[in-house]
Amino acid sequence: MPSTLRALLCLGLCLSQRISAPKQTLPKPIIRAESTYMVPKEKQATLCCQGSYGAVEYQLHFEGSLFAVERPKPPERINGVKFHIPDMNSRKAGRYSCIYRVGELWSERSDLLDLVVTADSWDTCLLTTETGLQKDLALWDHTAQNLLRMGLAFLVLVALVCLLVEDWLSRKRTREQASRASTWEGRRRLNTKTL
Repeated sequence: MPSTLRALLCLGLCLSQRISAPKQTLPKPIIRAESTYMVPKEKQATLCCQGSYGAVEYQLHFEGSLFAVERPKPPERINGVKFHIPDMNSRKAGRYSCIYRVGELWSERSDLLDLVVTADSWDTCLLTTETGLQKDLALWDHTAQNLLRMGLAFLVLVALVCLLVEDWLSRKRTREQASRASTWEGRRRLNTKTL
């Protein structure tokens, strides 16, 4: 019985050490868009993932799923990779993150990067994620477009009012001239009759 107790105690200690031992991970990488996180539709996006020297593999994740893998050569001289995403569209817009591996150890997941695809300058941004910044950008885009439309409508209205006022003044002058002419003609006839 004492040997069984000792064996169970030893097994319990080993398990508790394995459970309490911190899992070793590498520092999280930094992810960023090479030029901008707002990519025009049909254009290429480039995401940079910076990890540690000696990383043998980098993985790019999109919305939590594996999207692409890069293996730098030689790994000991490179501490990051670039992922190219060709032909951006609304299906490729969203949240990206990356991780890297040195030996058998994996890094923590990077912070999320929200990639947005934009259309023509007159169209609104096609936002597919729910971040506050993107909501603000969409609101600003709608507001700017509405202000532009209202400004153009106001200018057209002012031009129409100016044309109407000019026409009214022109008709008024014509009536006044006709009235003066008839008054003058009437006086002239009256003067010729009295002579």
